[in-house]
Amino acid sequence: MEDKYRAALKEINGLEIYNQLLELQIENQARVKVDLEKSIIVASQINRQIVPVMTQMIESLDQFVQLDVPFLMDERTKRVDFLEELMQREDVTVAEKFRKVTEAYQIENDYGKTIETYKDTLDVDGKTLELDFLRIGRISFLYQSVDGQVSGVWNQKSRSWQDASNNRNEIKAGLRIAKKQVAPDLVILPVDSAEAI
Repeated sequence: MEDKYRAALKEINGLEIYNQLLELQIENQARVKVDLEKSIIVASQINRQIVPVMTQMIESLDQFVQLDVPFLMDERTKRVDFLEELMQREDVTVAEKFRKVTEAYQIENDYGKTIETYKDTLDVDGKTLELDFLRIGRISFLYQSVDGQVSGVWNQKSRSWQDASNNRNEIKAGLRIAKKQVAPDLVILPVDSAEAI
């Protein structure tokens, strides 16, 4: 009987400690629940506030693309159109929408510090020509025909192409550098100069 009594006391003592731990866990869970409820309210407020900001960011990006040097226009306008469509979708979280908008801004930012070349067509003197385009950041945008006979440079001030036949060899060298056919080297190319404010 005494052994049973001691065993029962031990079991009661263990259950009391266990119950105390459970009560502490319940109190902690209640605190976490309150914190989560507050976070949900704050998150919904942030979502309501960030959606208009993202919409303005997309509008600004669209305007920027339209006013910028006209390289890769199809790709860039499709990216903006995608963002506008994305904002209307209910199955995409606000966080994912924000990630896509900031990603588009990062891509546009990267254009300003890279060099690239690509092929595209352009109407030059009434003829549609396949051209190699050369973009050096946002400071110089040029083209040259595949045979090297026709060259042009974009003038951002007049928003038009100008003849660059006198820079034919430099443009060819720049294209070869951008295609990684030769090692980077100094190339003298026409650039848009910054205007004084």
